[in-house]
Amino acid sequence: MATWNKHVAIGPPAGVGKGIGKAMKAAFQKDPKALAILEDMQFPEIEWFVDNMFDRMIECGIAEQNAACVAAALASEGFTPVINNFLFAGMGRAYNQIRQSILVDRFNVKFIAREGVWGEVGVSHATVEGWGSLRVLPNLMMINPADAVEAEKAATAMMQYIGPAVIKQEMSPDPLTIFTADYPFDLGKAYSLRDGKDATIIATGYMVTEAVKAVDLLEEDGLDVGVLNVSTLKPIDEEAIVAAAKRTGAIVTAENSSEINGLGDAVACVLCENLPTPLVKVGVEDEFGQSGLITEEKDELMEHFALSAKDVADAVKKCILKREALR
Repeated sequence: MATWNKHVAIGPPAGVGKGIGKAMKAAFQKDPKALAILEDMQFPEIEWFVDNMFDRMIECGIAEQNAACVAAALASEGFTPVINNFLFAGMGRAYNQIRQSILVDRFNVKFIAREGVWGEVGVSHATVEGWGSLRVLPNLMMINPADAVEAEKAATAMMQYIGPAVIKQEMSPDPLTIFTADYPFDLGKAYSLRDGKDATIIATGYMVTEAVKAVDLLEEDGLDVGVLNVSTLKPIDEEAIVAAAKRTGAIVTAENSSEINGLGDAVACVLCENLPTPLVKVGVEDEFGQSGLITEEKDELMEHFALSAKDVADAVKKCILKREALR
């Protein structure tokens, strides 16, 4: 079995939503100006909020554009509004209002956005393209935690950060527990789970779980592969990416969303400008999300979109061949 760096202890699956919920409870208890903006969608830890923070919950209904403007107005008066919804609805439908009313003035509005490859919700709700559409928006910090531990720490940091930010609550199977309780999360900084010498997998969100599994598969083939967790897509940690490329000379990116304008493209830009390096992207190609069955034996969507640990391992082997062909 692979060995891991400090603060990494691979454990059983746990839901990212629970980590975000714990952080929201603590943040609302600490900050009397934190407000939950609802769009006919349950807020994390909703039962606790109904019992303890009912007067700080504003239900806007299925009117996402209006909700964004309500949040902007509240933020302009010193409140910290938090909008929680599917990404396609809470941010997609309100894209222009978020741009015009929140981001231009850099108002302190937070978003919890659900997106990813998972389950039987269908093409309307199983979106994979929204995350990339946010990356072009100025002034928006983007966070995609790898596990429940990082989710709690990241959501806590997001609430303390002054400015607009979004944390992604991925629609995916529960990820493995990756980090120890004392993991030192830092906004904007990547964290190396292991360094490796043959290649590096740069992963984000749920795909850190598949990267961890891929490392064990590759170890069976005698390959020593590193894993770099990039939980902040924007601003991205260029220094850590370049260091990984210098160390191994072969980079694979892995993300549970469209690979267009996502992590893979962000890493490619960093490498092209600093240290051109063979790169293979693992993510959803130019395709919409869809429904699929998930059982203990099979995950149809992970297979369809080629996002499994085996797919990540195959991408690593392909990238190593690319590197060797250039030597």
